[in-house]
Amino acid sequence: MIRRVVTLALATLAIGLGVAHAQQTITVSSNSTPIDRQVLEAITREALQRLGFGLRLVIQPSERSLQSANLGQVDGEGLRVEGLEKQYPNLIRVPEPYQRIAFVAFARDSSIRLDQGWTSLEPYRVGFITGWKLFEKKVSGVRALTKVDQPEQLFRMLAAGRIDLALYTRGDGVALARSMQMPQIVPLGPALKEVDLYLYLNARHSALVPELAASIRAMKADGSHARIIAGISGD
Repeated sequence: MIRRVVTLALATLAIGLGVAHAQQTITVSSNSTPIDRQVLEAITREALQRLGFGLRLVIQPSERSLQSANLGQVDGEGLRVEGLEKQYPNLIRVPEPYQRIAFVAFARDSSIRLDQGWTSLEPYRVGFITGWKLFEKKVSGVRALTKVDQPEQLFRMLAAGRIDLALYTRGDGVALARSMQMPQIVPLGPALKEVDLYLYLNARHSALVPELAASIRAMKADGSHARIIAGISGD
């Protein structure tokens, strides 16, 4: 009888520890580019680990990813530009940037210049990925606009001449064109916009926001943040 009670107590304790462990896992959704996704996962995992949390990363289409975080179906979403809390009121930006990137246009014609910024796009057939909020906000008045779900689809359309410009991030776009064996596709200058990228957490984790920001700052101070970025970019 005593042995049975002890066994039951140990089993109950094990279940309790399992629940506690599950509660310490933060699920983050993403539709970032491959490089940004690696940065998101590596830095968030290390920053959360320092606070006693685990990380689970899930991949979803861009708009669905944001909606699931806003609705609380997942704990957070990234990497994104600042200001999304205006459109998604249940999201809180962790106010420490992960990295700075350049949004550019890719083309088959390297002579195209975009010196007037967003208005330079107007004569062209332009494509970008559905749910990329910066492009949805800034791109208007173009000759034709196409939205797709995947970057590979975007670059295939560009290579086939179905669009004139594909909007994407510079580093990932160069890597993608190389992997798809499309040397004719090149990034145009100057960049349309350079921005910092952030992680957002659902409002139920508001207490974690300043702690996570402080953890990321500590990683920058001790050099681990720079080592992660360099390891991913190959610098």
